[in-house]
Order: sequence, then structure tokens, then C-alpha cells
Amino acid sequence: MTSLDFFAIKAYWGNFHFKVAASSARGHSGGIVTVWDQRFFSSTRIISFANLLIVQGNFVNCSSTFFLINIYAPQSLVLKKRIWSFVLSFMSLNEGEYLIFGDFNSIRLSSERFGASFCQRTSDAFNDFIEEGNLVDIPLGGRAYTRVNKAFTSNAKLDRFLASNGFLQAFPNISGTILSNLWSDHCPLLLCNDVRDYGPTPFKLFKSWFEMKGFDDTVIECWNNPEVYLSSNPQIRFKDKLKRVKVVLKEWHKSAQSKTSSEKNTLMDRLKNIDDQISNAYDPPSFAHQRARS
Repeated sequence: MTSLDFFAIKAYWGNFHFKVAASSARGHSGGIVTVWDQRFFSSTRIISFANLLIVQGNFVNCSSTFFLINIYAPQSLVLKKRIWSFVLSFMSLNEGEYLIFGDFNSIRLSSERFGASFCQRTSDAFNDFIEEGNLVDIPLGGRAYTRVNKAFTSNAKLDRFLASNGFLQAFPNISGTILSNLWSDHCPLLLCNDVRDYGPTPFKLFKSWFEMKGFDDTVIECWNNPEVYLSSNPQIRFKDKLKRVKVVLKEWHKSAQSKTSSEKNTLMDRLKNIDDQISNAYDPPSFAHQRARS
């Protein structure tokens, strides 16, 4: 990428609600581009280097400072180590929460590569970088590998998201997915903070409860309690009544079950005492005593 085509970015993004930062092409690298929705993230500083692009800013409704670091790591282990050291030094000097992503050209385990040799030194250096930075490797669903060669003979998990603990606390429902590679030998990665509301938790009410002592009285007393339901809207009052009955019935059943268990244990102890008394009352004569009598 020798120049940034604004309308090409718009075609990928889908609208004009974005801002973009880019680093120029260097060698075999086509450059790095980071795009974000300006309605949700506002940038305050952009730092560009040969193999990484740093965007500093703030997310909406988050007071912390965030750093988005887009990486395209080189093949050389020596150059990789330089980048890992630089990122660690930058993190120590700049307080905030971090999301580091891109093509790391490194794998963490031998199982993350298929059809090619595994370099333990490169893996150790990459794992040391993650550990020293106190970063979390966000699990990725979907495919097992993020890069597939043209002949489909070599696969590797070279791309990933690394996040600081504070970033995960700010976005606790975050998850990553490896998508299909339609345009490149690298698969696109999707990172979502997806909060799903499946509605109220289902409440199980068993028929046997209706036959238990105190069930009817518990429901009637809870339903007619005027101090709990203060809304003037009848629909909201009805909803609150049902929610309150559910809570009260759970507490009542737990107490009733504990009482029933206690009564059962008491009866079992009484039965055991009766069995012991019967056994002691009937003491058959010993074998020696029978021979003496004979």
C-alpha cells in the first residue's frame, strides 16, 4: 500500500462513520491499516512504526485509556524479539488498557501448525512476550488455523488477539471467531463484545408442590401483599407479582424440603431405636449354653 484509498476503505467498511490510520508499505509488507468507528472510539494519538501501528484513544462510556496495537511481525526471530521488547517497553511507559492484534508470524504450541516445521525458540520467545506483558490470549472459535497456503499443505495459527486484564474487564463478554478466507491466505478474525439476553430464567413448578402443606397459603399471602407492588401500571404490577411469587416459592420449597428431610431423619432414628430394642429383647442362647443344657 503506497497510498491510502479512502473510498476503498469505505467500500470495505460500508459507511462513512469511520476513521483510519495506516503505515506505509515497507519491503514485502503491504502496510498496516487500522479502522475504527468514530461513534464508539475516539483517537487521541497515532504512532506508526515499520511493523506495528498504535492507536491511542477512548471508548464511549469508558474512562480508561486504550491502546490498539496492530502488528505485522517479520519472519526473522531477531526482528520479532525487537518488536516484542519494544511493545513491552511501550506498555511499561504508557498506562492504559491494551488490545494487541494482527499477524504475529509466531505460534504458541506445536499443535498450532500443520505441514511445516516447528521452531521451539520462536514459540518460547512469543510465549515469554505474552507472559511478561501479562496478556491474555483470547480464545478463537471457528476454524483451527488462521493462515492456509495456496496448495493447502501448510496451516498455522499466526493471527490472534492479545488483551490486557483491564481490557477484558471493560468488555467482559468479548469473544473471537476465525472466519472463512475468501480473499487472502489469511483468515479474517472477528472480535465481538456480544451481550445476549435470553430473557428471564425459566422457573420450574412441580405438580407435587400443590399437594404440600403451606403451598396455597404462601402463594395467596405473597400475591395479596400490597407493600411489594407499588407501580400504578397494572401490567407492571402483574409482572412484579409473578416475579415475587417465583422468589417466595423457591424460598418456601427450600425450607419445606429441609423440614421434610429433618422429619425423615428423625423417623429413621426412631425406627433404628425400635430395631435395636427388638434385637436386645431377643437374645438367643449361645452355642455353649445349649450344649450345657443338653
